[in-house]
Amino acid sequence: MAKKVPNEVKIIQKYEKKQIDYSISKSISYSQTLMYSTCPHAWSLSYVKNLQTYKPSIHTVFGTALHETLQEWLTVLYTQTVKAATEIDLGVLLLQKMHTTYKKEKERFGQHFSNSQELSEFHNDGVEILGYIKRNRARYFSNRATYLVGVEIPLVYSVAKNVYFKGYIDVVLYNSNADKYTILDIKTSTSGWNATAKKDDKKLAQLLLYKEFLAKQFDIDVDKIDVQYFIVKRKVPDDPEYPAMGRRVQEFAPPSGKIKRGQALAALIRFVTDAFDEEGRYIEKEYSKIPSKSNCMFCQFKDTEHCNARF
Repeated sequence: MAKKVPNEVKIIQKYEKKQIDYSISKSISYSQTLMYSTCPHAWSLSYVKNLQTYKPSIHTVFGTALHETLQEWLTVLYTQTVKAATEIDLGVLLLQKMHTTYKKEKERFGQHFSNSQELSEFHNDGVEILGYIKRNRARYFSNRATYLVGVEIPLVYSVAKNVYFKGYIDVVLYNSNADKYTILDIKTSTSGWNATAKKDDKKLAQLLLYKEFLAKQFDIDVDKIDVQYFIVKRKVPDDPEYPAMGRRVQEFAPPSGKIKRGQALAALIRFVTDAFDEEGRYIEKEYSKIPSKSNCMFCQFKDTEHCNARF
């Protein structure tokens, strides 16, 4: 017999996403906020002047396909049965999604950007990840008093006149015994996050903003929401020094109290105040450059006619 779905889950599942009228409004995302805090000039070139170009990679293909595979598996696990989820051949499902994603990206980009050998390597890594998660299902995804609220849950929240914060949460679970929601953000990584990554406030702001706006959008007590990065590793050592090093999954729950959320929200508001006028239009001005080795390393405008900054 299927478990009765709590009202705390239903209110989110029945939510109809607010539609943004882009003829008068704009949306901002965590990635835009991150880009602006890293280098306002790069953000302005991308969004105000609309000069950004798109270049896919095997990493984006793999990340998208793995997200979708895990989300589909979790949907079956929590809405059907453990047996039904166990019977899914996740390797085959991942391969199908990688092929579909690659085809879409190739059509968008206009040419091939990877090869069969690279695709095969990443697929094999994904099979190892998914096999590990499946074998350790009870450790990571217990279904005891736990419900899947949803995957790709939309957040659309007004942060200023005609400006909306927009995002999609990978996975939200609800535990009825604890009366707690958990936001899971799935990250693909070559070998996991190191100590520096775990202390990077800019990197961690994503889940803090998601927690803040999930609470506001659905009128949930923010203290009832936990956040966690679910980091899956493509590579693990053959002879790990510590057991955790050999696990394909790294869980990390960043501090998400009032102070930390306030800092993340303040950075977003500074961005909106600096870059949008009172009607929600982009402000046409010279935006500051923040050149550094890390900021410029992967910037598409580096050493172009649009930016010759040196550090």
